[in-house]
Amino acid sequence: MPKLKKLVASILPGIFLIGYNVGTGSITSMSKSGANFGLDLLWSILISCVITYYLITLFSSYTMASGKTIIQGIKKHIHPLLAITLVVALSIIIVTALIGVLGIISEVFQVWFQSTFNIQISIGAWAMIVGFSLYILMWVGNYSFFEKILAILVAIMGLAFISTMLMNFPSINEIFGGLVPSIPKSAEGSDNSPLVIVSGMVGTTVSVFVFIIRTQIVKETSWTLSDNKLQKRDAFISASMMFIISAAVMITAYTTLYAKGLKLNNVIDMIGLLEPIAGKAALTVFVVGIIAAGLSSHLPNILVIPWLISDYKCEVRNTQSKSNRIILFILTLLSIAGVFWGVKPVFIMMLSQACIAVVLPIVIASIIYLINNKSILKGYQIKKYENIILFAILAFAIYMGVLGIQGLITDLAKL
Repeated sequence: MPKLKKLVASILPGIFLIGYNVGTGSITSMSKSGANFGLDLLWSILISCVITYYLITLFSSYTMASGKTIIQGIKKHIHPLLAITLVVALSIIIVTALIGVLGIISEVFQVWFQSTFNIQISIGAWAMIVGFSLYILMWVGNYSFFEKILAILVAIMGLAFISTMLMNFPSINEIFGGLVPSIPKSAEGSDNSPLVIVSGMVGTTVSVFVFIIRTQIVKETSWTLSDNKLQKRDAFISASMMFIISAAVMITAYTTLYAKGLKLNNVIDMIGLLEPIAGKAALTVFVVGIIAAGLSSHLPNILVIPWLISDYKCEVRNTQSKSNRIILFILTLLSIAGVFWGVKPVFIMMLSQACIAVVLPIVIASIIYLINNKSILKGYQIKKYENIILFAILAFAIYMGVLGIQGLITDLAKL
């Protein structure tokens, strides 16, 4: 038992990243992709998860060698203005994501309770219930507490989506076909272009927030270069589960909705569309997965802004400080207000995820500069092949960012 507890404790940081990464942004992207384009974009999940694993380990190595987070490194060794710009840009993205996530959770709760239990509660009421319940958790909890909560939610989410996938599993040939890179043509009936969807999928998987939060976690857990093997194992578990869960959602949407020629613009549509196809049991399991994904995403999302501010100030993250509690309360009110204003959650989530893909190249370019600066790092030297990989990832990130901008322009022109 002591060994098991030690193992669980060692992988909790990675599980926290799964909870953060695979939320309603991922579910939205993967569901829309599977329903509208089949398995054509499965390759982008695989590439994104491989890149995510590599970058998690690299950002961790930087912090273990320098003793500083990526935000602190940019502030000290590049320019404070760039660090401030990143904090502001990421905060804006987070606010839009909070509104989108809470909107989706509230819609799912409303439809599920009405169809399953014949209980009618408005979306606005659900938004208040979920929003303020999570705020209470943040009022009383700390990072260790959040790790345990997210571990439970990730377990529920993973079991739900994998179980639903196995109920309607495609052929191996179809899966391998989806691993061949291609950009599908626009699907009639979709309110997002394939460019925004693929950019959003990359943005939500190769998430800049994951790498920034990872460096904070590594610094607070006091990992050093001697813990490199441990952090790589932790990163591998995290990236592998990200792929399995994300692929499970896409495959489920493909074998049910796409197979019937049904398009998806709202994750909530899956509740009405899945039941007659997959049955009530599969629907219930999938809904539980969506709710777990939403909660496991909304909780760390709302913590990001105070954590970014603390990171910039080189302070220890403390959600129970007076200033952070005020920030968290304001963010809670903003996310609830966004639901009351009727902001279209899935569309705003897709825009948010695509915007993340635009910010990502800046952070990757920063880590390339920092990790190649020998005066910054102690006892760590990046290898030549690693630099080649990094520049290839930077090129991929820039390409995805360009796709995201093109897709955003196309979609905004339709409004």
